Amino acid sequence: MPFTVITLSKVPPHLRGDLTKWMQEIDTGVFIGNFNSKVREKLWKRVTENVGDGNATLSFHYNNEQGYSFEMYQTQRVSVDFDGIQLVKSPLVIENVPDKDLHHGFSNASKFNNARKFQKAALKTQETPQFVVMDIETEGLNSEIHGIIEIGAIKIKNNNTQEIQFLINTGRPISDSISQLTQITDEMLINDGILIEDALKEFLVFIDNLPIVGFNVDFDFSFVNKQLKLLGMDTLRNKKVDLLRIIKKEKMFLKNYRLDTVIAEYGINEKVPHRALEDAKLIYLLSAKVNGFHDIIKKDR
Repeated sequence: MPFTVITLSKVPPHLRGDLTKWMQEIDTGVFIGNFNSKVREKLWKRVTENVGDGNATLSFHYNNEQGYSFEMYQTQRVSVDFDGIQLVKSPLVIENVPDKDLHHGFSNASKFNNARKFQKAALKTQETPQFVVMDIETEGLNSEIHGIIEIGAIKIKNNNTQEIQFLINTGRPISDSISQLTQITDEMLINDGILIEDALKEFLVFIDNLPIVGFNVDFDFSFVNKQLKLLGMDTLRNKKVDLLRIIKKEKMFLKNYRLDTVIAEYGINEKVPHRALEDAKLIYLLSAKVNGFHDIIKKDR
């Protein structure tokens, strides 16, 4: 298979760690490996999406006159084609220029570009995404036969956050396995739980018409909508954004996609408690680290 070299400079540490799953780091930031073009393209896409403020180059075998090709990302050098030969164009460096010919400060073009950057930053601040992160705990995995025992949600609106959490008394004992996983006991549900109807009514007021964010959010929607149908209430019509689906595209080579594995991959060093509100908080932290999440939320508003 074709030989590939990727070099990285000033990139986030997690990107280098990610690449070592597929390539060998023979020197700081220099990775080599053998794989087909499909894998190479996917790895390069992951590099460019996670390079941050750093830069990267990709060199690989190619069936041309030179026998190789290369790509560069966020570097001062650029690739140019010269009669079918791929060359590298370097920035012009002017040395030994008399001081009288130098003008201190920023050029007009630089000032204009900086002004545009500040303007974009201001617009982003004004357009802070508004959404709700939700999570639930259930008696089991089948929404047709199992009920909800806890709902937790965080609302992000007008640069403020609000939280709600309900324990729900289903009138049935929960299994030992669910109790061990969640640390929720029958006694807690009897003493502190409320009826599902009361919990859902308050939950619907809380979420209003905001987009709903979750991790495997279809699971949460299936349980909530099943209970709403049983109560003769309208089902959720909010836009939903599934972080799990986005992450599977962004990080295609994880060993699994459990929440604990995913948050560790994104540098969140917390245990998943399997409690609705605490898990929702972790999902909220994760959302801030997922590339393109805010753009997706804005499109879904």
